[in-house]
Amino acid sequence: MKTTAQSQAGVVLMFSLIMMVIMTLLVISMLRTGVIELRIGGASQISAQNLANAEAAIWDFMNRNRGNFFHGAVLDVNLSDDFDFTSRQFSHLTNVTLTANEVACTDFAGVGSGNMLGPSALQAVYFDVRADARDPVFAGRTIVNQGIRGILPPGGCS
Repeated sequence: MKTTAQSQAGVVLMFSLIMMVIMTLLVISMLRTGVIELRIGGASQISAQNLANAEAAIWDFMNRNRGNFFHGAVLDVNLSDDFDFTSRQFSHLTNVTLTANEVACTDFAGVGSGNMLGPSALQAVYFDVRADARDPVFAGRTIVNQGIRGILPPGGCS
């Protein structure tokens, strides 16, 4: 009696389909991981760019107002005076808002200044400069605060 081997084509087909489903699921999970990593990287880049913009604005503000930090000073916080926002190299500064507020004006108590008190003592004025940099596309926001101290002559806070 002659016997023939039975065909196994159905098993191979089922095994191939199962392997294809598993491989598809692996690829989909890898794509999701890649998308998440790209979002994290993009958020980090936006945050770094906003920080750089805020620091550049504060640097420019401090250089423009050098020597003008005194009690009751009206400080120029308008960046458009010095930069052409329509040019490509300064267009990122359109999204930076600067504010400068006087925090206090009091006797100077710096290290090494001695214990001078009274009408002949040096005085100091303190300012808080705040730069708020935003990204209009992804709504990223970075706020940088910079403290500034100006040394005043005796009676400068009066």
